[in-house]
Amino acid sequence: MDKLTRFVKEQSLQRTENTHKPEELVQWLLDLGSRGEKSAADMGYATTVGTMVHDRNDEVAAAAITALGDMGQEGMKYMTQIASGLNRSPEVCQAAATALAQFGKQAAAYEGHLTTCLMRSLDEPTQAAVIAALGAVGAESEATTLAKYLDDNSAAVVAAACQALGYLPQGVQEAPRIAKKLQDPKTRFAAVSALGKLGSGVVQKYIQEITSCLKDKDSLTRQAAANTLAAASEPVLNSQAGAPYIATLLKDADPAIRCSAALSLGKLGPQASSHASEVAKLLGDDAEDSSESYLAVGGGSLRSPATLRRPKCAALAALALMNATSHVSDMAMCLRDKAYEVRLCALEALMEMGEAASKQSTSIMATMEDDVYIVRLKACQAIAALQAQDVMDNLPDLFKDEAPSVREAALEALASCPDIGKKYCSQVFKCLEDEYGVVRAAALRALASMDTVGQGYASAIAAELGNQDPHARAAACEALGKFGDYGAAFADEIESCQTDEVPMVRAAAAHAMAQLGLSRVRGLENGSE
Repeated sequence: MDKLTRFVKEQSLQRTENTHKPEELVQWLLDLGSRGEKSAADMGYATTVGTMVHDRNDEVAAAAITALGDMGQEGMKYMTQIASGLNRSPEVCQAAATALAQFGKQAAAYEGHLTTCLMRSLDEPTQAAVIAALGAVGAESEATTLAKYLDDNSAAVVAAACQALGYLPQGVQEAPRIAKKLQDPKTRFAAVSALGKLGSGVVQKYIQEITSCLKDKDSLTRQAAANTLAAASEPVLNSQAGAPYIATLLKDADPAIRCSAALSLGKLGPQASSHASEVAKLLGDDAEDSSESYLAVGGGSLRSPATLRRPKCAALAALALMNATSHVSDMAMCLRDKAYEVRLCALEALMEMGEAASKQSTSIMATMEDDVYIVRLKACQAIAALQAQDVMDNLPDLFKDEAPSVREAALEALASCPDIGKKYCSQVFKCLEDEYGVVRAAALRALASMDTVGQGYASAIAAELGNQDPHARAAACEALGKFGDYGAAFADEIESCQTDEVPMVRAAAAHAMAQLGLSRVRGLENGSE
């Protein structure tokens, strides 16, 4: 079993010392970065990634920097190392600039490094990355310089200048020039995004030009236009070139445009509910836009979100954003749709509807037997979110589901209603034998939610403190911390977890000791006070 597979199965973090193949290191690093900030904080692997920023291989160094950029606050601890990459090859420099841009104004201290870098002879992608980063870190003193790039011969550089000025107060002065870039398909996405960041006053001035972007061939540009219009909801609602025009696009011949129109109206919020009935008509629209499917062929790119391809999905999302409670029954009908993406979007939309969707619990329960595992997973989450107690008795049926993520979701859903969960404590207990650490952790948390019933399993839970999986160890600490004297009986074992190699476990152990009122007492015993 390879390292990535083991990591996916939530085993202990696999280090890189055992491999010397750059391509494996690159994949490993990018995978860790894709897991985001929380995983990096929980598992503590940002330190290992940080040491690879200075790797001699440019691909490895660039991948390490990219990963740190995706790790949020954890990655920010290595900004100095990342900034040093600006002096390396174009590949590493571009990764460094992009990472600093992700940190935003918290990377303002490196404005000088970026400015110096921009003075060098750079290729177009790298130059664009540095320009965009200067805006993202809030380099107001460079606004005039950045504005000059709006006239550059490179579309990539012009787009970066638009994005950069969108972050700066001085960008408002350049709004007319940025708006002109809406005329060029190559810079349209950047321009429409920038206008949204410059505030509602700017959006109001260019409503007509922005709404025209909802008909763009590029799905990301259409999405950006919808987001930008939402930044000035009141002017858009009151302008004839705004919401009324967008509503006419709901009948466009192109399904992608119908999607964009529905999402745009939805993002205007409950104030746009007067158009809810028009949007709801798309719940009967079985079309799908396949114009960008070629991008995903051979793994070249991810597919566009279903809400940008399927009018039904867009309508479901929009109705939820509008809080259109009068259409909840129509939305629930989509739970029986032949397309799994529609069923998934229906569950997500109903979750957002809150109490208004609670009467649809029976329909939601039916999706617990769906052929697609992510639909079953989402059904569990919906039941928990809506506190649909009338169907929670069906959750234990999923404890043996073939997908570990479904088993985990079912346990978490049951834990959200301890009074019902207590009836199934023995089934939950059996889940401690699961091969996946995240499932065992969910079972431990479920037992912890059962108060006195869960206390009866204190010994079995304490046994998990020695488990090789960090998720199980952390969850065991959390559970015992809630058990009072029953948990305190295992104080020595919990305390030993405070020196665990994984930060998540150490934090859980420290919190458990505090909950049990033992932190200070044990400190005194050790002579630390």
